[in-house]
Amino acid sequence: MWTVLFSLLLSLTSLSQAMNPTLKERPIELRAKPNLLLGKSEKTGADYYDVVITNQPSSGVLFTLPYTKKGGRFTFDLHHRLSLSGDFALPAEVTTVVEVLTGGTTSLGTFTISDVIKPGQTYDDTINKTSKAAVDKYVTPFSTKTVTLDTIPGPQSLSIVGQSLTITRGKDTIRIDTPGTRIATVSNVKFEEILEPNPLTKSPPQR
Repeated sequence: MWTVLFSLLLSLTSLSQAMNPTLKERPIELRAKPNLLLGKSEKTGADYYDVVITNQPSSGVLFTLPYTKKGGRFTFDLHHRLSLSGDFALPAEVTTVVEVLTGGTTSLGTFTISDVIKPGQTYDDTINKTSKAAVDKYVTPFSTKTVTLDTIPGPQSLSIVGQSLTITRGKDTIRIDTPGTRIATVSNVKFEEILEPNPLTKSPPQR
């Protein structure tokens, strides 16, 4: 009976470790164009990058992940990118859609953030912007949605690109899908490598 109980506990432990593997944060190489840097957070110093509408990975927020044996998890915070000047009528329902591409034009999925913005609402951080141009004075990230993606073993490049921005005020809806338009920002980009998921069954050494 003890043998059966031990086997059951071992199998449950192995399942838990497989579902919750050990992760180790690894550095990633940013290959986005410098002009996509919106600015830095005053609170944390995190970089905020603009996401443009495009189907070309090289024009998106592009990253190269390190080589891994078991893959990993790629996460980032997604925000609306809005110019909340005096003529941006509120309340407004804003829906922003981005896509993550890999291996050229292979899609890893589309991701949507949607919010109703009311008068008086602001983003909960201040961004020290790269651009001091008047046109960018009122530009701000707005709201936050954390996106998590599982990545494959080996090296991998990922690019975050924009698809569309929709703004609805009452019965009026505007949809923006013009290539080159900046519609979102991303921040807190992180990659974690999956390490040995079960320390009781080590992988054989590589020869």
